[in-house]
Order: sequence, then C-alpha cells, then structure tokens
Amino acid sequence: MTTGGHTTRFGKYELLERLGAGGMAVVHRARFTVAEGVSRSVVIKRVRDPYAQDPAFVRMFLNEARISMGLSHGNIVQVFDFGQEEGEYFLAMEWVDGQPLSKVLKRSKLKGMAHLPAPLAVQLMVEVCKGLHHAHTRRDEQGRPLGLVHRDVSPDNVLVSYEAEVKLTDFGIAKAQLAGRPETDAGVVRGKYLYLSPEQTRAEALDARSDVYTAGVVLYELLTGRRPTEGDPGSVMERIATGDLTPTQAYVPDLDPSLGALVSRALALRREDRFTSAEDFQRALAEWLAYRAPLFPASTLRHLMAWLFEEELKLAGQPPRIPASFLRQVTVWTGEGSPVAEDEPERASSVHRAHATAFPEEHVPGALVGGSPAADMGAGVPGWVWAAVIAAAVLFFVGRAVMPDVSEPRSRRLQVVSVPPGAEVRWDGKQVGMTPTALNVASGEDSHKLELRFVGYQPWSTTVSQAAVPERVQVTLERLPPPPPPPEPVVDARVKDPATEAPVRKRPPVNARGESREAWDWMSQSSEAGVAYTQGMELLGAGSALSAGEKFWKCLELKETAAECHLGLGRVGVLTDRDAMARESYQRYLELRPRGLAASEARKYLHAKTAR
Repeated sequence: MTTGGHTTRFGKYELLERLGAGGMAVVHRARFTVAEGVSRSVVIKRVRDPYAQDPAFVRMFLNEARISMGLSHGNIVQVFDFGQEEGEYFLAMEWVDGQPLSKVLKRSKLKGMAHLPAPLAVQLMVEVCKGLHHAHTRRDEQGRPLGLVHRDVSPDNVLVSYEAEVKLTDFGIAKAQLAGRPETDAGVVRGKYLYLSPEQTRAEALDARSDVYTAGVVLYELLTGRRPTEGDPGSVMERIATGDLTPTQAYVPDLDPSLGALVSRALALRREDRFTSAEDFQRALAEWLAYRAPLFPASTLRHLMAWLFEEELKLAGQPPRIPASFLRQVTVWTGEGSPVAEDEPERASSVHRAHATAFPEEHVPGALVGGSPAADMGAGVPGWVWAAVIAAAVLFFVGRAVMPDVSEPRSRRLQVVSVPPGAEVRWDGKQVGMTPTALNVASGEDSHKLELRFVGYQPWSTTVSQAAVPERVQVTLERLPPPPPPPEPVVDARVKDPATEAPVRKRPPVNARGESREAWDWMSQSSEAGVAYTQGMELLGAGSALSAGEKFWKCLELKETAAECHLGLGRVGVLTDRDAMARESYQRYLELRPRGLAASEARKYLHAKTAR
C-alpha cells in the first residue's frame, strides 16, 4: 500500500494498494522489479487467519498453488509464484488491467442495460469455456489426468480487461477453501450458493461437467440479468438439487430459442444430459454465433468496457476513444434510441438481436441434434442419402407453401413497440411479454384489450378488433413524477447529554437517510453490508448515483435481505431513469418491508395514477 509516497515491502514485491479482502485472503496490487528500470505489476494474495493456521488447509493450498502454476493459457490468470513470507502464505498472480465480470454486470445495469446482448454474452462464455477446457485436460508429468475442477465459476472469478481479454481466476483455490475446518465452510459457500451445481449441493464427487453447469449459470445471468434460482440459501439449493430452474424465456421472452436450448442443456439436472465437456459447450456456442450473429463486431466488448468504465480510465490517464457507431448501438440496447425502421426487421431494438443475421432462423445448432454435441452428424452417411433427404425437405416445404394447412386458423401478426422498451404487455388482462414483441391475433369479430405497463410511466391501453388488426402499435409512454425525498431526522431538544449539555438525538423511527430501526438492527449484525449501505447513501446524497448503486449492489451481495439496500437501488433507478431497476428494487423492498417507513414511497412509484 502507498502511504505518504512510500510502499510496503513484502519479500521481493512492493505492495502498492489494497484491492480487497475476503474470508480467505487479502489482495494487493504490487510491483515486482526484475532489474533496474524494469518492473511489472502483479497481484499478491495473502492468506488470512484462521486458514493460515490450519495445517490441512496449508497442505491443500500449496498443492493447488503448484497445480495453478502449471496452467498456462490465454484465458486463465497466470500464477507464477507462491510461498511463505513473514509467516504468511501468498500467491503472486498476473495483473489484469480491467474489472471482474460481476462489476461489469452491475455497471451495465446502472447504465440502463438490464442484460448483455446475446452475441456479446456468448462471445464472453466462449472464452471462459476455452480456459476451463485447458484446465480440465491438464495432466501430470507421468501423463495422468489431474482431474482439476474449478468449483467456483462465477462472475467474481472472471476478469475482463479493458482490451477485452477474458480470463478465469482462482483456479484450484475453491478446493483449498473447502479444506478448512467445518465451521469455516459456511463462510466459504456464502455468496456463491447461487452458482452451485446439483452435485455440489449433494456433496458428490465432481468432474468437468460441474463446471459446465456453473458456466451455464453465468451465461444465463449474462443473457437475462437474473439467475436460474434466487432466494435464501436453503430454498435455492433445494431448487438446484431438484432441477427446478426458471426458464430464460420467463425473463427475456425474445431470447433466441436455440440459444435458450443451449443454456438449458448446460443446466441439465443429470450430468449425463449436459455437454460432455467445456469444449463441447464452446463449440455449440461458437456455432450459434456463426449462424445467428456472423457480423457482430469482435471489438464490441472492448468498446463496452470503455463506455462502462470511462471515468476510471480517464482518472488513470487513459481516456478511451469510443466510436460513434458503438454509442448509437448503446442507445438501442438501453432503449434511448429511436425505434428501427419497418424495413429492418433483423435490426430490431431488442438487446438480444445481433447486428446482422446471414443464416436462416430455422437453423438449429448441431449440439441440439441427436446425441453428443461434439458428434459429427454427417459421419458415414453416403452422399445420395443426403441428396434424398434434401429433395424430400424441398418437396415438403414447397407443398406447405402452395397448399397451406386449412385446419390452422388464420391470424395476423401485431408488433408492439414502446419507448422506452421493456414495458409489460397485457392482452385481456393477461401478461404476454415485454416490448418489443409480436402477438399472433386470430381473425374474427371479437375485440381485445391491449395494455402497456411500465413502472414510472402512465399505464396505456387500447382496444384491438380481430377484424382489423394493425401491423404495428408504437407507443411513447408518459413519465410519472419522481417520489418525494425521505423525511428529516428527529431531535428531541428536551433530552440533553449530561456531560456536554447538548441535545441528544433520540432513536427516531427514521433518520436523514430514511433508515428504520430494522435497518439499524441488520447493520449492527452485518457490519460489512452496513458499511457498503452507508457509503451508498453518502454517495447518493452527494449526487453520485452510479457509484452509490455499486455500493448498494455490494451490500446486497453480502446480505440479500437488506431491504434498505433494495430501497437505495430503487432511488438510484429513479435518479438515473433506470425504470426496470427501480421497479424491481422497490418491489423487493416491499416484499421485505411491507410496513416499512418507505413503503408509501415505493407504492407511490409502483402504483401512482394507475387509473386515468
């Protein structure tokens, strides 16, 4: 760490700054001087007590450190030194100039992207799978498989550099964490139970397919902004163990079905039903990219990092150059741009549409056909057989084109678009999706009620006649006013401090930040979450909404049931015009504090002027 221009020596390293601390280690950015005038940045991870005092943990840690040093791949953070210094065990690792994927997701949400565009999410996961496969297939000096399993694939352990490099970190450390005393295991699992595989919840022996499952969970989160299961640890692990997962389409109705099917296969309950390896998963995702988004720019991730962390790069003296074409695309992803023209159906304003599609929508990735995704579907099949199959298919589709099935009712396709996108679409009172979407309306004489609802905007509705269905309904929603600020603190001037004679603040029902007694209770029990919450409120009061939002996300990582942190995110959403985030956060606050002191604020935002 740097203090008054001085650095702290740690063996042959100079500790420059503390990057963070967890239950197992303290992490520093450091400098290693190779020769005079020649140095490199590294990361030093120092093992904390009580792990450093546990002989079983130390043996496992050193064993895994040796294995990690044997991993050399562009998608894995290189571990190049380990040992003991000043009585502390440490690892020296490659410095990645960027951010963890978890922070990329948080910053994206704060800047209006509820989830990543599908091609970008798939590109990221292809790189993760490359690193996983390298580790899974490592062998020892005698050629025997090491059987290495990461065990902790999560957004926290995926680093994305500002130059768009994607690297897995903490390989082998997860196993070392689980080697400690039983009473420490709960602290190790805490915060990561959302990413466990079914085998992990049952404490079974693990193989590479466990990492395939957790990689599928990460891809699910990239595509939807949510996780397949959410809630308290007990209920989440029960749902994982039984395969009770929420489908991707429940959160993102317009997600490409073939991509949703790949995610479902990675998340299969039985490991025999998943991809056989991380490489097979990678091949299936690469095939999807080739067919669904062949022209998606490879530079998109680099520009996204520059856009998300522009302020950090400027402070580091590296002001980014962000192309105007990318900024125009961002306005589409965040719903701030104009709707696309009618003659550009493949460039719809959904976050999940690729820049261009050069292959037919009917294509199904080979990974979903037949058995193993890696199998060569054409192996051993004579050419005349394929010719016969193709001829039959042509005759079938030509026949369908000239002689449509009269038993199917005729219908009209109704496109529903809103500004901003993401509004809830209701048809006769039933939720049928989110804008932009398309509805199939059967022909007839009946009339139906079409409604659009979006938190923070006036509800909108119209009547659609089956006899005259329009091709497109486009609505610009009208904003509602923001909620009122929280009340001021209560001070009782009649009660004085005996020592200073100054008025004493009573324990009010709510203080200047709108914190209730319940908030004080959980903050006293969870000090780290309380600190993050307090910092978030201070930043919010200073007008730094995005930075405040990151603190509230950190608070919720430490304590998901911290209602006031959900409330803080709701207010951040209002101040930054992130209505989906405001809605979700206010709703969660009401679930946790239905009679909370800010419940009226949340309800006003969620239900104000529901009837014209």
